[in-house]
Amino acid sequence: MMVLEYIKDGSLRNYLDKNNDIIWKNKILYSDYIIYGLNKIHAKELIHRDLHVGNILHRGIFNATCISDMGLCKPANYNKVENTKNNIYGVLPYVAPEILRGQNYTKAADIYSFGIIMYEVISCLPPYHDISHDKM
Repeated sequence: MMVLEYIKDGSLRNYLDKNNDIIWKNKILYSDYIIYGLNKIHAKELIHRDLHVGNILHRGIFNATCISDMGLCKPANYNKVENTKNNIYGVLPYVAPEILRGQNYTKAADIYSFGIIMYEVISCLPPYHDISHDKM
C-alpha cells in the first residue's frame, strides 16, 4: 500500500488553466520537483506510465509539485516478467511514440512524458494545441 499526503491546491493542470503568467523561477522549481519525484520512482525500479499535468499536484504556498496517481505504476521489468501484450496506458499527447508503436514501457517513456509536461509549463500552452487528437 502507498500512502500520499493530501494536497488541497489541486493539480498542475488546474493551476496552468488559471495562470498563464508563471514566472521563470517557478517554472524551474516545478521542473526540479517533478524530476526529483520521477527520479525517486525510477530509483525503486518502477515506471509511472501515466505521467501528465493532471497527475502532478501543485502546492500553491511553496510553488512545489509532487507526482500522484500511482495506479498504473509497474516494476521496470514488468513486461519481461509477465510476458504480456503491451497495452497502451496514459493520456495523449503525453504517451511516448514508442508506446504508441506497441513497444514496451521503459523509464524513457516517463522521461518523454516529463518533457511534454515541461513544454506545457514553459509555453503555457497544451502540447500539440493546434492539432486535433485524430491527427496525432
